[in-house]
Amino acid sequence: METHAELGSDGRDPAPTNPPGMEEPRADSAAAFPSLAGPDALPVPNQGTAAGATKRKAPARAAEKAVRMPRKRQVEEPIQMPVYYGCMQDFHGVRGEDLVEDCLELYAKKICEHIVGELPLQPQSMSLVDLQLWIFKLFRLHPETQDLKIKGFLKQRTTDPYDPEEPGWYMEYWPWDHCDFWSEKSWRSFANKLKRKRNVTQRFMLYVQASEIKHYDILLKSVNDDYSHLVTVVLPGTESLAGSRFGFHSLVEDLTMSAQEIVANLTGHISPAEAWRAKQVALERKFGTFYDSHNFAPRLLKEIARKNPGCFVDIKDAEVAGCKDFRVLQSMFWAFAQCLQAFRTCRPVLCIKGTPLCGKYQGVLLTAVALDANDFTIPVACAIVEADTKESWLWFLRNLEQAVVHQSGICIIHDYKRELIDAVEVFLSSRQRLWRRAESLWCMEDLAENFFAYFGDKNLVMMFKKLCQQNRRHKFSKIWKELDELTSKYMAEKEHGASRKMQQESVKDDVAELQAKNPCNQPDPVEDVKEGDHADDNSRKITKFSDWIHLKPKEKWSLAYDSDGARYGIMGSDIADVYKNDPVLKGITCLPLGAIVEVTFLRLVEYFKNASVAANKAIGNPSINFPECVQADMNSKMQKAEMHKYFQKYTDYENVGGGENDRAFTVKGRKREVTVHLKSENTLSMNKSKGSTIRKTATCTCNKPQLLHKPCSHVIAICCEIGVSTATYMSPYYCLPYLVCTWRPKFNKFPHNYRDVAPGYFRDNIPTWIPDKRLECGLPVCLLSDCVQTAVVEEEQQSSTEDGSVEQNQGTQEAKTHSEEPSQI
Repeated sequence: METHAELGSDGRDPAPTNPPGMEEPRADSAAAFPSLAGPDALPVPNQGTAAGATKRKAPARAAEKAVRMPRKRQVEEPIQMPVYYGCMQDFHGVRGEDLVEDCLELYAKKICEHIVGELPLQPQSMSLVDLQLWIFKLFRLHPETQDLKIKGFLKQRTTDPYDPEEPGWYMEYWPWDHCDFWSEKSWRSFANKLKRKRNVTQRFMLYVQASEIKHYDILLKSVNDDYSHLVTVVLPGTESLAGSRFGFHSLVEDLTMSAQEIVANLTGHISPAEAWRAKQVALERKFGTFYDSHNFAPRLLKEIARKNPGCFVDIKDAEVAGCKDFRVLQSMFWAFAQCLQAFRTCRPVLCIKGTPLCGKYQGVLLTAVALDANDFTIPVACAIVEADTKESWLWFLRNLEQAVVHQSGICIIHDYKRELIDAVEVFLSSRQRLWRRAESLWCMEDLAENFFAYFGDKNLVMMFKKLCQQNRRHKFSKIWKELDELTSKYMAEKEHGASRKMQQESVKDDVAELQAKNPCNQPDPVEDVKEGDHADDNSRKITKFSDWIHLKPKEKWSLAYDSDGARYGIMGSDIADVYKNDPVLKGITCLPLGAIVEVTFLRLVEYFKNASVAANKAIGNPSINFPECVQADMNSKMQKAEMHKYFQKYTDYENVGGGENDRAFTVKGRKREVTVHLKSENTLSMNKSKGSTIRKTATCTCNKPQLLHKPCSHVIAICCEIGVSTATYMSPYYCLPYLVCTWRPKFNKFPHNYRDVAPGYFRDNIPTWIPDKRLECGLPVCLLSDCVQTAVVEEEQQSSTEDGSVEQNQGTQEAKTHSEEPSQI
């Protein structure tokens, strides 16, 4: 609003003045006009008083004293501040004319979207951090927003107080002054200009820019009415990071660094919370914001698939009501063509794992990992889903089946989790399966964690892992029995200790209660109560290992009962810490979605390059017959085979018509005898032009060749005796040519400026993806202790301010509509 009233020297209303032509009445008017004097008029002085004599005023009566009315308290109105957003220009180049077109209000044209918020009564007392928090609440931003920029616009003009007919449209063509709030000083300078001034008309507005604000109206449409915003708090290090010139790029060189490690590496005294904030700033400066990454990641995947034919990408999203060009990103699945091709020459085993993301939005990273002949991991497929649910796993498995093609049946090794087990059961029971044979087995490491959570003894866990990896069934039964005895003893000691502790606590409570009622009474003796007497009869009491494992089929978790060697000896130990130690996947859970795709792709390029060089070097060395890991295992078995002393051939079966040949041998070692069968059979090829092939296999009563698909020491001893190469009875997945083919694929890189490419560059009509605000994460643990108290104090201050404002403005304020024009003073 425009103010034209003149103010006094003290800033209050000016003192009243008499109109021209009016004079104050003289002191002797009552004597001159006695008729005007009332009964209570003052006595007239004597007529004979000498001239120049001092006249003394008579004392006024108490009733005649003028009662001074209290000054009416002026009501201060909060400032209605318009905040503009969504301008397509660069932040530094935004001018006031770009936000609103200055013209008559009747013909005003809204150029940029804006909302109006109420600043506190005294904005001069706000700091820059307070202003940022005010913007956070106004737009319901996430507390971890790092890229917020604020700019202020102001125009002011001195009005002529003696020209009441001065037109108001003069102000419309007055130039805008702007100020970027990069420091506390710049904001203070702007805030001080918000004071009311005499004969000065002011107009002001703010412009904000952040990755999340540019789609503010779209985000509101994508959430329900019951959406609750996270508590806005002052994050530690906000002021220090804003003006810091530290080289944040050094913090993203090692993505696995924790906040404590960053504190140890950086010079200066900073807290772990500030170190975490510094790392978040560094990640967003290099890879873009967490918000923008929801739009970058699908576009990058489509660009990689365009340059690398054979990739499989599936994007799952939801429509935004009334916005056909925007979609809420829910899940995305990708499998690079090079990894799919590499898996065809690997053992047909996929280990699927999942881990939660630790970024700004909730999510779970799902991965299907394969192992080459050297047990090097290959991330065949990845997916990011909203939550760890049965539906998410089922969607992942169905996409995995469409992407992965293998000549053999697929074995899936997964964790022992109810959601995953249910999803696998539904997937395997489907009649529309593309894999001709698939089997589901459990990860030994995950099951061992459940074992430790119940029994709580590391020695027992090691024995349980030994039981899982045992290949001979008679040894399996022996270890099972021993584990039953140890767990039974452990549980008895644990229950006895817990029962004794509970009895002691019960005695203390009873004594204290009786003494409180009547100190003279003596407590009754406490009888021994057997633990489990009051237990639920419907629930099975676990007293030993067999009670804990009885509902878990041993075919799912033990190597000895692995049907047809589907595991190939893979128990899950190699992928237990895949997200911590894998050269491709380590440290990526803290990245934005687009950075997860970018980093994994670039790491795979380097990973395949180095592994291919090592494989080609090995195949060119005549002294190396197998991959490095297989060669070390074969050398160990060769030394063990030299200790087998007695060989006897007792059966030679040959079926000429069927093309089968079976030779049986007895090998006597230091402790026992085993029987080895060397078989060969003719198999017809699918291509009739290639004819038939001879397939040779070896079996042993030690069960290792059947489970691992490579010869044991007994088979090696027989091969050395009859002059046959051990490679004849080894699966081709362990040979050097397969290893070279695994790492042979080449990658075609994507342009590094993909984040700056306009959407029109892409050939398809690709929408703009936005995140689901309902999936915003809370603050990490390292920040909670520093922020909770700040949030509590802030809410108390806000409530007290609102209470005082209500009391002050009650009965004097009326509802006001927000103007679309910048506010005026």
